[in-house]
Amino acid sequence: VSTQSTGIVTIVTIRVCTVSFQLPSIREPVQMTSAYSSVLPSYGSKRDVGKALLQTLGKPSDAVRDRKAPMDWNAALNMHVRLSDKDKNKAETQRDASNRLIKELDHKTKTKQSEINRRLQDRITTVAYWKQRLNTEHAAICQEITNLNMSKQKTQQALASTELPTEVSTNCLKNRENREAIDLVQDLVDDELINELNMLSEVQKLLSTRICDSDQRLKALNDCKTNLEYDIRDKEECLRLDEHCYKLNNGSAGLQQIAQPSLYDGHTTTVEKHEIFSQDNLEKSEIARVMSCLQRELNDFSINKSNDELQKQSELVGSMFRLRLKELTDAKTGLDGQLEKTNQEISSVEDSLHQLREALRSKDGPMKVATTRFAVRAKRPNVEQTRDYVHGGLLSEINDISGSQEALKQQIASAEETLHRLLKNKERLEQDIAIKKKSIQIDEQQCLRLRKTLSWRGFRPAGM
Repeated sequence: VSTQSTGIVTIVTIRVCTVSFQLPSIREPVQMTSAYSSVLPSYGSKRDVGKALLQTLGKPSDAVRDRKAPMDWNAALNMHVRLSDKDKNKAETQRDASNRLIKELDHKTKTKQSEINRRLQDRITTVAYWKQRLNTEHAAICQEITNLNMSKQKTQQALASTELPTEVSTNCLKNRENREAIDLVQDLVDDELINELNMLSEVQKLLSTRICDSDQRLKALNDCKTNLEYDIRDKEECLRLDEHCYKLNNGSAGLQQIAQPSLYDGHTTTVEKHEIFSQDNLEKSEIARVMSCLQRELNDFSINKSNDELQKQSELVGSMFRLRLKELTDAKTGLDGQLEKTNQEISSVEDSLHQLREALRSKDGPMKVATTRFAVRAKRPNVEQTRDYVHGGLLSEINDISGSQEALKQQIASAEETLHRLLKNKERLEQDIAIKKKSIQIDEQQCLRLRKTLSWRGFRPAGM
């Protein structure tokens, strides 16, 4: 149709076109006809389309001019849809960007928080490591203080123990002055008793010096112990605070925002200084422990050496008596060991007997059940009295239980016989031990009554 055609012809032509051709899709742009081009301006924007529609609707009521073509209606509809899609796409793009930003920032925040949690965990591990070392050293120095106190106490006991030997040696010399006739001689016993008194005087001076040195070592140990306790207390408080921080999360109660965290950094120190401080405490404590250990060794050496020399000097007077006493004591100790083993074996046999009797008693129930089942099944009528698998199983069970009971009875009889022999052996051992005790008492009371006080029990170190 020519663009010069009248409005009526144009309208007719457009209607025919709508019948002959399919309308474009909702997003496909529509070309306006020449007739409508004179009525509506070009669709440059959404605002222009609106103005054109208002101008068209606002004109005088001309039947032909007020009618709109379907293509124009579709064009306007497609324009609105296209503009709506454009705005929607822009909104979707903005929303996607916002979601990505939120996710990126959330991931960054969570990653940073996880990193801080990891650093807190590492710091907790480091502080716990130092605290463990300090606790270990604290326990070691406490044990060393205890050991040195015991060594000092043992040295003091050794010093106090020299008073009795001095008194005994002096009394021995006085008693030997009461000898009569040919026995009143200046023999080697008198000479050795005088030497023993001189040795005791030197030992007393040495032990007094060792006690004074131990007091100085104890003071150094206590100072190091105090420094360790202060350091451990600080480490415990640090661990408590860091563990509290580690447990905090976004949902924890009592959270507060600090405007200027840098204000709290004025009193902080470096990690190197922190470790050097604890390392210095550990090294000082270790040095103090080493010196204390050396002091204990000196104390023990002085005690052992003095004890050995004094003991040898004492043994020159009555070596034969002591030898016999040692033999009797060793024999009694061996018999005591045999008696203890015999008592243990008796207890074991009695327990075994109890278990055997209980095991025998426990067979009564299964035997009664099996025999009762057998008797009840014997009452089955007529052809039901079959030797089925149950019948054979019951017979086998009864025989097995009977055999078990016989075996247990034989074992009980054997165990009772063993117990009887063990009781007889125990009686013989107790009689022999009583004889040995009486022999030792005779030697000690009649032969070594006076010299027995020189056994140096309070002076003898532990384990001798």
